[in-house]
Amino acid sequence: MTRSEHATRSPHDTSDPVRIDVLTVDVPPSWFAEAGAAPWVDSAAEHLSGGGSVTIRLAREGLPGAAAELISRARAALLAVTTVMRQEHLLPGDAYVEVDEESYGTPTAPRGRSRFLLPHQDGAHSSFLTPRRENDGHGVTDDRMFSNTVFFKRPSHKMYQGFLITRPGAFPGETYYYNLIALLVEAYRLRFGAPPERGADVERFLGDNIARSLRLSDVHRSRYLTLGSLLGSANPAHHVLPSGPRAESELWPEQYASIPGIWGLVEGCPCGACEGPGARLVCHATFETLGLSWPGVRERYESTVVGERGDLLIGNNLSQMHAAFSARDRQICPVCVVVDKPAGPEYESWLAREWEQGLARLGVTA
Repeated sequence: MTRSEHATRSPHDTSDPVRIDVLTVDVPPSWFAEAGAAPWVDSAAEHLSGGGSVTIRLAREGLPGAAAELISRARAALLAVTTVMRQEHLLPGDAYVEVDEESYGTPTAPRGRSRFLLPHQDGAHSSFLTPRRENDGHGVTDDRMFSNTVFFKRPSHKMYQGFLITRPGAFPGETYYYNLIALLVEAYRLRFGAPPERGADVERFLGDNIARSLRLSDVHRSRYLTLGSLLGSANPAHHVLPSGPRAESELWPEQYASIPGIWGLVEGCPCGACEGPGARLVCHATFETLGLSWPGVRERYESTVVGERGDLLIGNNLSQMHAAFSARDRQICPVCVVVDKPAGPEYESWLAREWEQGLARLGVTA
């Protein structure tokens, strides 16, 4: 069977450089007997390394009934993909597959029928896009840490975030991907009135924005960088990330207390249609940094994947942000590609390539 017979693309392909290109690959049931080289492995490795996201369908026909077997298959599939990424696509030698079984089985919406996760990066207390060291004017690459006091489950630096769906729930869930480099380029253009001349300008812009959010951390009290903070908003309210980070979540009392005027922002938004305090804050932040409401950003930049049982969805956790809508009873198991420390020559080479290819797709010289 040829590579093309194992892989299909979503409607959001490389014809639109501001969207994430989504690839679906099918794993033949026979592959798990030997778990070796295969066309789908090469396709997935190349696509992930090229800045896209991948849905790995773990033998849709004849799926095992036990979640433990599905998790085992997901681990084997991603191990095969990362082996090729390490050999051919600059993935650092110390990167490994992390299966977060502690989080498995946690309800995705413990207090409601469904939940909408706002744009974020997994493990973003220590997993977020940074400039290359030579373009860092603030020392944010010294440890690449935003918050080291509280984190959820795992302290690792997640280069690629993914999750296996073991139970879809009452209705099929959707995952949404956003090209963070494209968003940064547009935010830069609006801030300075002209497109960036070089990629280094975008990297320095990002470094400035991270440093600002770190300086404001005692005000916004967030443990993750937000879309608004990454895109350069100076308003501390746009640096607030609600619990979850769910659109419907209330803010912490201390966030209301420390930011005058945030009450008005969570009660209404530029488009007038967003539901929940978190979603309204995002709407204000995107309107400030991109000139678009949150629904407008979704329409222009969003790529969508509908996940089914046995699907392993994975994408770049640094150059992308992701959001999701799913049922209360959906169950997922996080399966990621991580390093313990985001440092060293191999990591820096990998990061440089992420910037170079991401900027090149947008016509910006690195």
